[in-house]
Amino acid sequence: MHKKLTLQDLLNKKESITNGREETRELYVNSLDGTILIKKPDRKLCLEAIDMDDTDYADIFVVYNCVVEPNLKDQKLHQAYGVIEPDDIVQAIFEPGEITNISKECLKYAGYINSVEVVADIKNS
Repeated sequence: MHKKLTLQDLLNKKESITNGREETRELYVNSLDGTILIKKPDRKLCLEAIDMDDTDYADIFVVYNCVVEPNLKDQKLHQAYGVIEPDDIVQAIFEPGEITNISKECLKYAGYINSVEVVADIKNS
């Protein structure tokens, strides 16, 4: 059973809602046998990714911008892997399915996937 939110609930949660925007989450990556740290993407980044015609590139875009450890934007890393475009590092490091799954976890974290559910349909007479 789900609790119905009240105005007081939202007032009590204000600090955690407004201060929790820079949260991070740790994900285990099978092919690397280790963990990465992702940050919660902001609304602008999510909407940019959702609006992209190329869903594969959208996933790469999200992963490149949300993985904070290890730092995928590090120039030494790009040089070591011989990538030309900075976001090419994502495909150089992760398996294709991992890119999709990491991107989905980032979008879930921001509330864009499976964050709400219908509790009851209310019919108007």
